[in-house]
Amino acid sequence: MKSTDASSHRATHWSLLFGNFVIGVGVLMPAGLLNDLSQAFAKDAATIGKLIGYGAAVLCIEAPLLAFFTNRVDRRVLLTAALAVYSIGHLVSAFAPNFHMLLIARLIMIGGAAAFTPQAASAISTLVAADRRPTAVAFVFLGWPLASAVGVPLASLMGAFASWSTAYLIMGIASGLAALAVFYTLPAKLYAPRLSVAAWRNVLSSRKILAMLFVTAIFIAGQFAVYPYIAAELKANFNSTPTAISLLFAVYGLAGVVGSVVSTRFIGRFGAAQTVSIHLALVLTGLALWAISGSVLSVAAMGLIAWGYGGGPAISGQQARLIVADIEAGSASVALNTSVLYLGQASGAYIGGLLLSNQLMQWNGYVAVALLIIAVSVSVVVQRWLQA
Repeated sequence: MKSTDASSHRATHWSLLFGNFVIGVGVLMPAGLLNDLSQAFAKDAATIGKLIGYGAAVLCIEAPLLAFFTNRVDRRVLLTAALAVYSIGHLVSAFAPNFHMLLIARLIMIGGAAAFTPQAASAISTLVAADRRPTAVAFVFLGWPLASAVGVPLASLMGAFASWSTAYLIMGIASGLAALAVFYTLPAKLYAPRLSVAAWRNVLSSRKILAMLFVTAIFIAGQFAVYPYIAAELKANFNSTPTAISLLFAVYGLAGVVGSVVSTRFIGRFGAAQTVSIHLALVLTGLALWAISGSVLSVAAMGLIAWGYGGGPAISGQQARLIVADIEAGSASVALNTSVLYLGQASGAYIGGLLLSNQLMQWNGYVAVALLIIAVSVSVVVQRWLQA
């Protein structure tokens, strides 16, 4: 389909944003429910963290495969089906009798997330003019920081004051509504650029694209060495109440929303590469504050703010600069970026869980800082390549 001005597809922008919102909540929700799930199923925090770690590992594999095998499927059909699977999975999860059934349901439904986020970015890119693509991609990706700011804290409160199953039930309903919104607003017969095996090979042989993907994997791994276990750390280090934990999740997420909104206004002016590097530096600063906070809650809160502010724009900026680097291969490169993003989540969750299981929770933050230093350094190199 020929690209048109973004304003003529405003409803599509909002429905894809809402779709990313429910996808983001579903992926991140176990972090907010960690203490409640741990109590309900008599499992330790490291075991509950497997909901994120194992789910991310499946997403890592499925994202590029689904991008390849669904390349000729109408985007409206694909994105609607992805959200429908997600909806059913959450409804089934709400009635899981034990942790193993909950984990199995998650691994099955997670394919919806693997298909939706990268292909939503690809779909919106075909509907807008070239100079509007970075802004459009960043806009629909606002759903993820909104998920952190609103969805995860609400899920955490529901887990504490209602039940974890209530949170899953509401997520199932919300995902179904998102499926309907996407179906009614996305144009029919919308297809991504067809990609041959040679096109995938070209993407995989591009040093610049591989370097960008490396940045995604490392900086996400750094964050997820800490993120799935925030609730456990707040309870252990600060004796935080469920309300306080939900509030701090909201502070983190709200900072991400503000950062993402601000970045959508300036990404076109400064470029995606510089936007990514700046916000990665903010994530590094936030994680450093979290690591050194000790028992001082105000320092930990400042760390969450800086980390949250930088995290959302860094991810959306990565998506945007991959698409700008090669628009014809955008579907493939964004799918691969999503794949390595989830690889980073799985790796980080595994590292964090390993440290937690060995009573080394205090080292999570320092490991995260080390990984972010690597990510920032490589991102700066990539930025120079793109400028050259």
